[in-house]
Amino acid sequence: MEERVISEGTRGDEGEAIGKVPNAMVDRRGQARIGTYRGELVAVQLERLRGEEALGGLQARLRRKRWQYSALCTDEVFVAQAVVHAGFAGNAFMYAIDLREERLVLRASTLGLPGVQVAVNNQPGAGLEASFRGPGQKIWTRRPPQGAPYEVGANLSRWGALPYGAVDLRAHLSVVQAAPALTVIAPVAAPGRLNVTQKWMGLPARGRLQIASRSYELAGGLGALDYTQGFLGRRTAWRWAMALGRLDDGRRLGLNLVEGFNDDHPTANENALWVGDRLIGLGRARFTYQKDRPGEPWQVRTTCGRVELSFRSIYVHREVRNIGPVRSSFLQPAGRFEGTIKVDNIAYPVRLVGVTEDQDIWW
Repeated sequence: MEERVISEGTRGDEGEAIGKVPNAMVDRRGQARIGTYRGELVAVQLERLRGEEALGGLQARLRRKRWQYSALCTDEVFVAQAVVHAGFAGNAFMYAIDLREERLVLRASTLGLPGVQVAVNNQPGAGLEASFRGPGQKIWTRRPPQGAPYEVGANLSRWGALPYGAVDLRAHLSVVQAAPALTVIAPVAAPGRLNVTQKWMGLPARGRLQIASRSYELAGGLGALDYTQGFLGRRTAWRWAMALGRLDDGRRLGLNLVEGFNDDHPTANENALWVGDRLIGLGRARFTYQKDRPGEPWQVRTTCGRVELSFRSIYVHREVRNIGPVRSSFLQPAGRFEGTIKVDNIAYPVRLVGVTEDQDIWW
């Protein structure tokens, strides 16, 4: 089966042309440009939607959700962090696992006030600002408007990261000579309307992570970015996988797979591979796992046959809350993938690092 390389003029699994990301996500009539695109979206413009896709007033505030998830990986360490702005609530988390010792070396999670402590703006690419600021805790991902590298950082005091010790993260993710970002604009079932996501995997990384006396050099590592914003439904659920690594020939490899979200429309599909400087589209994703035991092995594949992976977790990050109208079960095992990935009809054995995820939230 031929690969679908996401570039201007190519054809997707559903036979629809997949081109370069549009200059604006909304056309002149106020309708969203539903589809899968190559490249960075300038801005998310939910306020410009008109007709059935639009929301206003209190409904817009309740249904508008946005977040930035960032991850970094080397042979020694995997670190992930997220800033979530849910309209009337917000939170941030960060964790790290030592891959040589295969154990957790950092976990921090906290709630915050949107607009006061939690901020995620409308620029997923150049100009991005996503941050959490609380007593003894700062977490951010940003990118200057001129399009410099992404900055991923954190500064946690000793008591802000108990019992692990003070944390300092300073990392840069380069987009130069990297495969392009993937942008998906997808419809969402009522009472939601629309979701926009920009994924960017396999980006060259550099920097340092310091956790108490432990120091991890990030030069030569890889990074992953997930920016998402939309008018989402009262209940939002999905299965997700993200993986980073290299092929035997040294090419950078990134993988993004999702099931149950952004996959209701035939032209919206965020399943993709980043291989060197290429972005390759995939078929739909399928996950096999034990929902009540997420730390047990997972099986992940795509309907196109290009991805067949087994996943073994090292640590399961949990964000389980029941706060008034919000009931969330967010489970993100982090660990190792093994299996095969086909590129140019060649099956490559791979060993990757990343996460799976089971998300089910009422908000």
